[in-house]
Amino acid sequence: MPDYSRRIDCAIDDSATIVEKIKQQRSDDAALSSTLPPEAYNSDAFFSHEMEKIYRGDWVFAGHISQIPNVGDYFTLDIVNEPLVVTRGPDGVSVMSAVCLHRWAPIVTGSGNAKALVCPFHNWTYDLGGNLIGTPYMNQAAEFDRKQCKLPRIRHEIFHGLIFITFSDQVESIAQRLKPLNAMFDKYQVAELDTAYTLDYDCPFNWKMAVETFMECYHHSAVHRTTLEDSFPGRLSYIGEDGPGWTLCHQPLRKNGELSEVLTEGLIPLSGFSEQDMRQIDLMLVYPSCLIGLNPDRLSISQLLPIDKHMTVWHRLVLVSKDSSAQPGFADTAAAMKASSLSIIDEDLAINAAQQRGSLSRLAAPGRLGHLETTVWHLANYIRTRI
Repeated sequence: MPDYSRRIDCAIDDSATIVEKIKQQRSDDAALSSTLPPEAYNSDAFFSHEMEKIYRGDWVFAGHISQIPNVGDYFTLDIVNEPLVVTRGPDGVSVMSAVCLHRWAPIVTGSGNAKALVCPFHNWTYDLGGNLIGTPYMNQAAEFDRKQCKLPRIRHEIFHGLIFITFSDQVESIAQRLKPLNAMFDKYQVAELDTAYTLDYDCPFNWKMAVETFMECYHHSAVHRTTLEDSFPGRLSYIGEDGPGWTLCHQPLRKNGELSEVLTEGLIPLSGFSEQDMRQIDLMLVYPSCLIGLNPDRLSISQLLPIDKHMTVWHRLVLVSKDSSAQPGFADTAAAMKASSLSIIDEDLAINAAQQRGSLSRLAAPGRLGHLETTVWHLANYIRTRI
């Protein structure tokens, strides 16, 4: 007869309780690891806690310098309800609040090139460094001096062309944390690459689910059985050692696979790669949510921007060599790359949305992890250190 005496824990929305649950799960042995508790993906209180401790307290990826190659170039993004603008001015790259100092409308959205940034509400105008240089009809405002006004600057660092930002003045340098990756990023010439395309889409699930799925190939045989599994069988994947700021999953091509299954028609492979390099795609997570696909002819770099506990914006940036971007017909190549990625994206969106629904069950509990999911354990360990 079934045992009906087992107590079922109800879903909770108390941050301190969830934090304690997560910390009690800690294990130094990956073979004994399990997922975070379902409440960590469904609690408003815990979501607010991790946004403060992780997204405001650590480094997050903002973009690549190839998005702003010329003076006047800018792009925008929202991180933890902070509208930001990244510009290239005469003095270099700046990251600033995009909230007007007047009545808080974002002064600019999207991306482009401008000599100055003009708020669409009342035409208050800022230079590319954030200095307030134009305030129409403010001459009767007593003791108002626009020369003393400047958009708040956001701390940033550029690591091999990648722009990282943080709202903390205490966290260590991201360049120092990622120093062991210098050789790998040099190998992939990350600072020298061009932007092929960007792609933003909504994910109706918690940001951690998106990170976890990207960083393991175990799901290939079920979710991607007609797309990725043929060329990159999940059973062949293996997990590298994690570092102080990252973890790696290696995704080899099948034994008798052709290089055409790895390379993209119309792109020129990067130079200096071994035969093994040419037959493998590496997946990297730079904590907390910068996802990098390292291909021998391109890089895919994504940032997950949480909106709430059940909604995330996926911001994807694809980079290629300057030789590739200079090829005749490159615009068509980029469009084809973008289109071909959508089927895999749709497969992951469907399964993660289903996973999110299942995690709301009061019968849901932490699940055991296998050796192909060690990166999921690595992310959980990172979260434990931050919360």
